Amino acid sequence: MGLRERQRLQTLRTLRAAAVDLVREQGLTETTIAEIADRAGVSRRTFFNYYACKEDAVLGAGAPTVPAGPLDEFLQTPTGPERLDRAIALLLAVAASIRQAGARHVDHARLVEEYPQLTDRMRQHGLAAQESLDHALTEQLADAPPDDLDTARAQIQMAGAVLHFAYKSDPDVFDNPASPALAKALEVFRRTIKELA
Repeated sequence: MGLRERQRLQTLRTLRAAAVDLVREQGLTETTIAEIADRAGVSRRTFFNYYACKEDAVLGAGAPTVPAGPLDEFLQTPTGPERLDRAIALLLAVAASIRQAGARHVDHARLVEEYPQLTDRMRQHGLAAQESLDHALTEQLADAPPDDLDTARAQIQMAGAVLHFAYKSDPDVFDNPASPALAKALEVFRRTIKELA
């Protein structure tokens, strides 16, 4: 990581820490962007270079991206059990891209429990992630047979279901791909698919 990227990450973290502290002191509604920027020692303009709104600063969240590496690995893996593993890795990478300040998913979940007003913003990021991923799949598979795109979308949705299932047992699964809960969820889904075939 270069100097510029380290400075960017430090500013993201400083803004997030200021936002979380102020929200815990004053409440989400009462906290303003100006106060967050002031506590972090930056201008309002700088704040908006890093976060779109105060809710994003509290969450340390930003617009999702679809990392090229995990997307290519998913698309280049032949259909089969390993492709579902790649789909899960892709979803985890997209989810991690939302957490710009390096916060863990469980930290987001705790903040949402404390401040339910953050739920809508988390949902918006989730929908944006789905749209970004669908756009990336559509773009990458533009010249492929239509069934390839449908299959990729179905595999991504299945991977989402596996992650959701695992999350119920282990909320840390988004930060720990080696979680036993994820391995168990994969086993349950693979067994269920065989039983349905």
